[in-house]
Amino acid sequence: MRNKVILLIACSILMAFLAGCFDARELDDLGISLVIGVDLQDNRILVTAEVVDPSVSAQENEVGSDGSVKYVQGTGGNIFEALRDITLKFDRRIYLSHNKVIIFGEDFAKKDVVLYMDELFRDREQRETVYILIAKGSKAYEVMGINSGLEELPADYVHRLIKNIEFNPKTVDTNIAEYLKYYYNLGQHPVVGVVERRQRRDIDKSEQKTGTRETELSVLGSAIFKGDSLAGYLNGNDTKSYNFIIDNIQVSPITFPSPLSYEETGKKLVQNEERLSSISIIRNRTKNDVEIRGDRLILKTEVNIRGTLREVIGDIDVSKEENLKKMEEACSKTVEEGIKLAVEKVQKEYELDIFGFGLVFHRKYPEQWEKIKENWDQIFADADFQIDVKTHIIRTGLINKPLAR
Repeated sequence: MRNKVILLIACSILMAFLAGCFDARELDDLGISLVIGVDLQDNRILVTAEVVDPSVSAQENEVGSDGSVKYVQGTGGNIFEALRDITLKFDRRIYLSHNKVIIFGEDFAKKDVVLYMDELFRDREQRETVYILIAKGSKAYEVMGINSGLEELPADYVHRLIKNIEFNPKTVDTNIAEYLKYYYNLGQHPVVGVVERRQRRDIDKSEQKTGTRETELSVLGSAIFKGDSLAGYLNGNDTKSYNFIIDNIQVSPITFPSPLSYEETGKKLVQNEERLSSISIIRNRTKNDVEIRGDRLILKTEVNIRGTLREVIGDIDVSKEENLKKMEEACSKTVEEGIKLAVEKVQKEYELDIFGFGLVFHRKYPEQWEKIKENWDQIFADADFQIDVKTHIIRTGLINKPLAR
């Protein structure tokens, strides 16, 4: 009984000391960052933060205005020092737990990026799911603060653009954890998203107060890294092919030259390059393999697409099975040619395996991998590539016969 009483007293004392968080800070004491930009300026790190202004409510702001956020900057020898330098001119410490996107300026991305990412992982505040973007052709702070969408905050606008990979895979959605995973893998180099500032087409000259009329952001394309330094860029179509190979396709559109009708060509596939049709992918499955044939290495990719017709341009009756088959063949041919061009470009221009064939080789030939892993990029660049694409159109929409006959 006496031991129980002592234990109860001890527990009561401990509860008094352990109640609450010892390092808790009030919300009003923090500068909550939603986006940070990192640049190289005069051989020092320049950090720009988009910080929420808690004193301004959404009702008090006009939609699309930036009155609910502030932009602050700091410089230092590393990211941590630059963040703390902000406190010398801003009345809050930057709090990163709600940060959604990190934008690296192009100059900074060409340096040793991983060398300066230590603070982002060592500090428990920054989440590993934050997305990485490269400010293509500009500084990071030059693309921050732009909002031509419906979201109130610029940070939410750029975050939504990244998430739209679900509808159009001409971009990538790489977070810092994924970046490091590929950085440490010898069989696959990192690919991250890009963001560009572009001039908008002026549609309405009348006064508008919704968003930033003059400029908009685009996340079209991607950036290739060699280790921890920017090596170059892929355009939108090559990025789409990259996503096909790594099996990162969701409800993507595919546009291809419409085939001529069965009555015009018989069983031969003839495409009309002036008229384009489209399907929307319902499901996609990609399988990659490698094969050693004599002294040659063969890289192999199989793509299986199931989709629905979204638009048919041309006089082709898809209610006939033979014509629908022509549509499937035309779609497969376009995807196949696009993937071939992307792989050839990466092999010749960059000599970097961004597709993960090295990981497939490692799993299939573990003993041989140990012998060649240090030279894998050169072997990849010299390898032959084979691609097989099969398309199955399982829905044709509400009409079968073309509107224009």
